[in-house]
Amino acid sequence: MKTKIMITSVRRGALLQSLLALIFLLTAPAQTSVPAALKEAEKDLQSALAKLEDLRTKISAEKPALAKEYEEVAVTLREKRRLARIARMSQEDREMAMRELQRDLQVRRQDASYLAGLLKDQALRTQTVSGPGETALEVDQTLIAREANDPATALEERLEIVDASINRLSTLFGGSKAPGKAVTEDGTVIDGEFAAAGPLAWFSGADTAGGVVWEKGGSLPKIIEEDPEAVRSLLAGKEAILGLDVTGGKARLLQEVDGGPLDLFRKGGLWIWPIIFLALLSLIFGLIKFMNFAKYRDPSEAWVTAILAALRVGDRDKATELAEDAQHPAADVMKKLIETSENSAEVVEETLYEQLMGVQQKATSLLSVIAVTAATAPLLGLLGTVSGMIRTFNLITIFGSGDPKPLAGGISEALVTTLFGLIVAIPALILHAFLSRRSQGIIQTTERLGLSFVNSLRSK
Repeated sequence: MKTKIMITSVRRGALLQSLLALIFLLTAPAQTSVPAALKEAEKDLQSALAKLEDLRTKISAEKPALAKEYEEVAVTLREKRRLARIARMSQEDREMAMRELQRDLQVRRQDASYLAGLLKDQALRTQTVSGPGETALEVDQTLIAREANDPATALEERLEIVDASINRLSTLFGGSKAPGKAVTEDGTVIDGEFAAAGPLAWFSGADTAGGVVWEKGGSLPKIIEEDPEAVRSLLAGKEAILGLDVTGGKARLLQEVDGGPLDLFRKGGLWIWPIIFLALLSLIFGLIKFMNFAKYRDPSEAWVTAILAALRVGDRDKATELAEDAQHPAADVMKKLIETSENSAEVVEETLYEQLMGVQQKATSLLSVIAVTAATAPLLGLLGTVSGMIRTFNLITIFGSGDPKPLAGGISEALVTTLFGLIVAIPALILHAFLSRRSQGIIQTTERLGLSFVNSLRSK
């Protein structure tokens, strides 16, 4: 600020000198020449510019020191303001800040305790679910059981579990061997040695060798069929070719659970047999109707024209013979119309509609049974499902629901009847729709040919 005031003063002084020189020229005596006055003014101007330049040089030299001094004053001012703000804080504000720090410390301790607990759970879980032939977690057991008062200390100590787990995984990837016991398919427990590679394991005992199926948490692994010589070569450290079950034994268990088509009939229980009876009934009636309809051939308009031509010449025998040649329900209707053709057209038309009722009854016979089958089969399946669910819940009432496997098995068995009900109903619906369409076509064809015959009689 001091430098700025000095620069402003110099500029004002130079301007004042110029004004004084101008006033002097205006008020000077007449005998003073103008060139001399201009020369004097120029001299004064040069002198003022030289002073201005000297002043600028001094300011430039003093500016860094002033800037440094200004920065030091600003830092000192900020510090004093901070101290003043702290000094103005009340006792309550300081206690609040302390409580916030204590809460943050408590959160940090809880995080450390949680992480230490996770590491302990990891160690216990690894020891519990370790499969046959897998190496144990090499960590001090007292470290897992010990509870430290300081969560940070407990977390720091249990970091050893992470290193031990990584080392165990590295060993499993390369394969490992360990002694143990396994159970054969007939339930015999034998001692031997396991070889593990990742999730796969094999066992070799005194009298048997094979693959291993093991459920986590189970008592003993079960030996399954495998090449014994290849398994023994593997355990001896030699090269061996073995089958790998990438599902971890789940595919074999699924095969055992499925049991084949016959096992579904057994699981269906009592209600599966009425559904099978309906399926056979629908199939037999459908085949009968299909074979009947397959024999029919739709006559053409030329057939009716030939019959009318025979009637016009009075040859009823030929007209009847032409009517009998058609392999269609319309043949019987046409014979009846020929017999009444001597009457009026109204009587012949009434005869036609009377015969059509018989054709309709014959064409749609047995179709209602197929429709009832399609509607009843899923209801019987639902009835079997409800009955099976009632039995399942009765078992839950007695034994509880701790193990979900028996519950899931009971529900799956209960749903078998619904499955069979839908298997029967869907084809029965399709069969009924096809046969109904065919029967309606036969009725319409018979009616069309009969009306053509009646209209020709009217025109005559």
